[in-house]
Amino acid sequence: MKTVYCSPWSILATIIAIIFCLSRWGSSPSPPSYAIAIKEGQLAAQKLIDQHEASAISIALVDANQIIWSQSFGFADPIAGKALTENTKLGIGSVSKVIAAIAVMKLVDQGIINIDAPLVSYLPAFKMATEGYEKITVRMLLNHSAGFPGTDYRNAFTRTAVPGYPDQVLRTLSQSRLKAPAGYMNSYCNDCFTVIEALIQAKTGKQYSQFVKDEILIPLNMKNTSFPSELFPADSYAKAIKDGVLRPQEFMNSAASGGIYSTANDMANIAMMFLGAGTVGKPSNDKTVELIRIINETSVTEMAKDQTLLHPFNPVHSNSWAFGLGWDTVSQPGLLAVGFDGWGKGGDTNDYGAQLIVSPKAGLGIVVIGASGFGSEKAKILAERVLLSALAENNKIPIFVFPLKADEQQVNFSANAASPKINGIYAADTFMLKLDNAQEAVFSDTGWVPMGKPMQALNDGWFVSAENPLTRIKLVSTTLLGEPSQYVIRQSASGYGHYLDSSVFAEKIQDKYPKLSSAWLERLPLTWLVVNENPDELTWNGMDPRLRLTSVPEREGLIAMRPPIEPNQFWILDPSQSDTEARMMLIIPHLNGRDLNDLSFTNRNGIEWARLGSYMHQPLSSVLPLLHGEKQTIIIGAEGYADWRAVGATINPVQIILTTTGSWRFYDAKFNSLAYGKGNGVISLPPGTEPGYLTLFGTVGQAIIVEVL
Repeated sequence: MKTVYCSPWSILATIIAIIFCLSRWGSSPSPPSYAIAIKEGQLAAQKLIDQHEASAISIALVDANQIIWSQSFGFADPIAGKALTENTKLGIGSVSKVIAAIAVMKLVDQGIINIDAPLVSYLPAFKMATEGYEKITVRMLLNHSAGFPGTDYRNAFTRTAVPGYPDQVLRTLSQSRLKAPAGYMNSYCNDCFTVIEALIQAKTGKQYSQFVKDEILIPLNMKNTSFPSELFPADSYAKAIKDGVLRPQEFMNSAASGGIYSTANDMANIAMMFLGAGTVGKPSNDKTVELIRIINETSVTEMAKDQTLLHPFNPVHSNSWAFGLGWDTVSQPGLLAVGFDGWGKGGDTNDYGAQLIVSPKAGLGIVVIGASGFGSEKAKILAERVLLSALAENNKIPIFVFPLKADEQQVNFSANAASPKINGIYAADTFMLKLDNAQEAVFSDTGWVPMGKPMQALNDGWFVSAENPLTRIKLVSTTLLGEPSQYVIRQSASGYGHYLDSSVFAEKIQDKYPKLSSAWLERLPLTWLVVNENPDELTWNGMDPRLRLTSVPEREGLIAMRPPIEPNQFWILDPSQSDTEARMMLIIPHLNGRDLNDLSFTNRNGIEWARLGSYMHQPLSSVLPLLHGEKQTIIIGAEGYADWRAVGATINPVQIILTTTGSWRFYDAKFNSLAYGKGNGVISLPPGTEPGYLTLFGTVGQAIIVEVL
């Protein structure tokens, strides 16, 4: 037998190693540190406040078991200087869609709803103006693939509650066509989620907001989360500010699509629920943790599946728009760029912006909500910055990554300069684009306006300018409903800026449409005025009320429409199939084909009116005059439409005296808003004032007295 000699020092070292290992086995691992990530978030948020890019910001960073860090920055009332607190509510906008999806999945878990069953099996009265709507399933509502036009903006964002908005959307859809076959593509759609409100009520007998409160908010102890069905107590929510003036409380009248007010701490419970595979821990009386299950793990998994892989049309996969159920993306690009999974949802209203991101692999989630010019994109930048810092701090990624720099990008131009293959006319939901030898130009009142420097071709088929190498475009050929089609794909830096992501930017418009008929040519110089906008609608604050038409240069068989809701942009329509209807014609997935509508004309008492979605417009030529020295009593008609009146030019000063309990607005000849009020008022016009237009709002049958002196 061979003898092995061990020195006393080696024996001692072995004993110390064993003791060390035993001590390690018997102790808990050190909790991760987030001091650097927290500091990073604090500096970024405070800078946004100091630079007036937001009046209020609230952040919560979580893992599956706890809020790691939460903090509020800025003001609940910027004028009074009242600080934002962790209990001050802000609007979360479309992040509400995640909660709507949770609500549906609860009913799926209970066997009440089959997510792939036709919507009409639960809402038999649901209908649309063309066939194919019968194939819409519940899943298609949750993943933006139902094929609805997009958003009924009338009464969507107001300063007073409009309880009947979901019913309005259903009525509008009953008069609308599908813009694409049900399930054909995923194109962002607010109305899909508004319909969910009717679905929930039909299957539970409860109003949507009450069901969410009972089944989600109360179990998760989200005491500071609510729907704006009435005015909130003045100190309970963060007031937005614009141009130094506090804005009244904002009402998002689609509760499921964007109506929730909440706090970062409350929404942290939603993030933790996803990290906990459908459960959240709740301390019990005996100091143990009770797990509260909100939805089954299978439902969490289903919500996180990339829905764009289920539908046939998607010219390029976009990580930013890899829709889940309720999620904008289940391939959150900021996390994907550093090797982690991620689910993300942004939300925007006129006053607020929000972002919710969770990463099960990283075991982290974050909520960022802000007010006053702080949109979801800024929230995403801040959220990604904190998450990246947290991952680097705990060695889950090698180093903290920084935004890409344009001057560090390698650009290898092809020997063949700008290829004519990309030349053409393109369009998206609110703009038209012309590419001529890779020079971009957008359509405006003055024709095509060049944008930036001409681009050059790269070896891989992308086009880019040396001045802006972080943004590039590429032409992709595909098959659209059995016909060849082409799309411009746009790739650019997004989020915190450490990655590039692609999405479908615009559809190529072929020169195949017949010339405009005489009926359409006669309409081109005309103007129509919207008559059924809510007087408290946000867009009326300076809104141009006109609907106008023009032909499309080089595509003269098409119509370019400027609607009141997007007065500085153009919608492209196809009038070739009817003298009274111009049809939405674009089929674009992701975001740039989101809100489209047909434009139709109808004869009312010998006058041709225009309908766009649920908006009605009377021709400017039919507006009756207000005569000087005359007193008129104007009665609001049976449909409740606003009444327009014209005031002529004069060399003398003019006073318009209004006796009313309703609202009113006065525009000059170019439809700049000059005066606005509610109740009795006096509009004073100095000598030489151009002709103007007065719009009067009231209830059905209401008498409004107008005197011109």
